[in-house]
Amino acid sequence: MDKQLFKDAMRHLAATVNVISTDGDAGRNGITATAVTSLSDTPPSLLVSVNKNGEFHDQVLKNKKFSVHILREDMSEISNCFAGYKGFQGEEKFQLGTWDISDESRVLENALANIECELTEAHDGYTHSIFIGKITDIKTTENHDDKPLLYSQGQYTTVQS
Repeated sequence: MDKQLFKDAMRHLAATVNVISTDGDAGRNGITATAVTSLSDTPPSLLVSVNKNGEFHDQVLKNKKFSVHILREDMSEISNCFAGYKGFQGEEKFQLGTWDISDESRVLENALANIECELTEAHDGYTHSIFIGKITDIKTTENHDDKPLLYSQGQYTTVQS
């Protein structure tokens, strides 16, 4: 299979942009990701796909928890920061945006939703690990008119009304 052909085909998948964060003894860190999906409602759980290269992957394994912050359409700067485009690393990434900090968790205020998870399983996905998280807490926006930040064709977009 041609790797570039695969990448070109995947650019057609429009996906919600999320920040995935972790916090604990192994440190605070976060990444931008679109590879997030619900898994089950019994128990409520989701999965995220995380590249094995990089300290974030190992921090999730050690902290045994992660949070998914679903970004609003006006949060592309935060997405870029957690994607590494601003030059921030680790804890520095949390300087952008407003974060509610309590009990070793960080919740991004004004995100569409913040979903906190306990890591229950990690599976090999070749270059990535598939982390399954049992949901321990959810906070959602009260404004149901807000739209998600999407990524498609190498650029940010949103849902059109």
